[in-house]
Amino acid sequence: MKKIFLSSYFAGTIKQFQTFIQENSITAKRVLCIPTAGNVEDYTGYIDEGFQSLIDLGYQIDNLDVANDDTDSVVFKIQQAEILFITGGNTFYLLQELKRKNLLPLLVEKIQSGTPYIGESAGAIILAPSIEYNKIMDSPKSAPELLDYSGLGITNFYTLPHYIEAPFTKTVQETYNNYHKRLNLLPINNHKAIIVIGDNYRVV
Repeated sequence: MKKIFLSSYFAGTIKQFQTFIQENSITAKRVLCIPTAGNVEDYTGYIDEGFQSLIDLGYQIDNLDVANDDTDSVVFKIQQAEILFITGGNTFYLLQELKRKNLLPLLVEKIQSGTPYIGESAGAIILAPSIEYNKIMDSPKSAPELLDYSGLGITNFYTLPHYIEAPFTKTVQETYNNYHKRLNLLPINNHKAIIVIGDNYRVV
């Protein structure tokens, strides 16, 4: 059964995360953190804040960059992961690097089989059927080799993070205006989270 925690800004949703852990009796303490989406970003302080929040809660962090680690190591670490955490950053670059190593089927298998998954911003968006809707907030130019915008297809909604939050106020509103009639957009600000358990989801 899927156990998924999605946010715009993980460090801003720690209380919801603790409730998520307690309600689902998740006892694992080792988190495989994938900060790859931040590789092409100028500012990545939110990644450090998210990692520190987990450490403060007693979790052990294993860091994995799918872009720069070899494929065999990446596959092995994901296979062994007790909890998965994919951070924010550029969604298109993240998906490009995941597809470069053919990791989508493995991630889908892990998530569908019940491995707890934390997705922050880009890490939440990639669960949708497609990430094309995020091209207003993120630049596809960071992923010149990505020709197919198909995501993992884990969720039947499209997470819209940072809803009316600086510095995304204009681009997130433009994204909403352009796509909300065509897609099942689910907007969340930096202090809300989406919890998916099995086939059900709710915003907290």
